[in-house]
Amino acid sequence: MNQLERDLREALRRTQAPPHFAEKVLARTRQSRTPRFPWAWLAAAALILLMVGGVGIVREQQRQAEGERAKEQLMVAFRITGSKLRDVQEKLVTIPQRALQRSEQ
Repeated sequence: MNQLERDLREALRRTQAPPHFAEKVLARTRQSRTPRFPWAWLAAAALILLMVGGVGIVREQQRQAEGERAKEQLMVAFRITGSKLRDVQEKLVTIPQRALQRSEQ
């Protein structure tokens, strides 16, 4: 048997419990402990509030990004519409000139 095994046997050998050990343990379990639960509940509530707030912020950012994309698409549509309207206006301006040219012929 090597030294490590001897040390382990020595450390793990049974020893007699101190006098009145069981009574002391039971008495301590019956004592009212300082409540740690309020702190745990407060920490959990704070964590939940942070998560809900974080989700709300992320959703708001997504909504704003979608709004920006919609705005960009609308601006492109306005540019296209403006371009088409200019084309139509140019054609409308030339109609009286063409009508005069036909009547002269």
